[in-house]
Amino acid sequence: MATIAHNLSRILPRTLRSWAQPKWHLLRELWELYVNQGGSIGRDLELSCWVINKPLGQKKVCVPARSFREFRRIVRFGTNPNDLVFHWINMIDDCDVLYDIGSANGHEALCAHGLHGCHTVFIEMFTPSIESILKGVVLATRGSSVSSNFDVVAAACDREDRYAKVHLHNPPVAGGTNNSFDNLDAYCRGGRQGEKIWVSQWSHSVSIDSLHQLHGLPKPTHIKMDIDGFEDRAIDGATATLKSRHVHSWIIEISPGREGAVHKAMEAAGYCDIAHFVHYEEIDDCEDHLFVRNDLAENYKKRLEEVRLKLYGDLPK
Repeated sequence: MATIAHNLSRILPRTLRSWAQPKWHLLRELWELYVNQGGSIGRDLELSCWVINKPLGQKKVCVPARSFREFRRIVRFGTNPNDLVFHWINMIDDCDVLYDIGSANGHEALCAHGLHGCHTVFIEMFTPSIESILKGVVLATRGSSVSSNFDVVAAACDREDRYAKVHLHNPPVAGGTNNSFDNLDAYCRGGRQGEKIWVSQWSHSVSIDSLHQLHGLPKPTHIKMDIDGFEDRAIDGATATLKSRHVHSWIIEISPGREGAVHKAMEAAGYCDIAHFVHYEEIDDCEDHLFVRNDLAENYKKRLEEVRLKLYGDLPK
């Protein structure tokens, strides 16, 4: 299908190509969802959004989609056989409490909750994403009495609790990314000082330690972190959490230039890096790293391989 579309795009006039291209992308994702995955999509009138029924093994998870970007992100989640986050989410059946730091629209943590029923804490500073997360929680708890199994924290994650501006480098629409909390030079790829700021809003930040020590949230057993170069600052704010070794595993997207600080902190706390996934081999870009408590490392390596084989079969590593 992709080859046909590429060939057609080369011969169509620009105006016709601009009209047809979004429709083709939508059709391609619908084909992937319905035909390849056995999922579906429908309109939820009460929540005023589309809802994707995402198959996960023997289960299906309902996830809201308020834009094409959110829709594509949900559909494509798990289609890459090397996606370490997807492997990890499927394997953490020992998860009691998950912290999803930099949740975006929350689809990854919603999938983890759907699979394992874990208490799920979303930490996200982008307001349009918070609405998507809240609608996802409604879908997950509709008709039940387990809404207390979720916490939604509208805040950035930093080394300390404070109040500062969130700068949006793209329009404030659902599915948007590339937002900065206060320090533009603290982000990946040399900082974002030269990037356009569409609008800013004031927001709180929280540290990982303060979430459970000061604000009363349950201690995490697993943590996922994707905050575009702010991960070393978030780790600085997790001193007590690391020392307690209550967390079984951390999966952290590490940006270029942050590898040394993150690895040093994790290794000093008794965690080892058992797997990683490079997003784009051809450029120096972000990598997902799975850190596991040293005493659990061998068990997690075995479980990771079992999950990979179950999901995708005997594929090259």
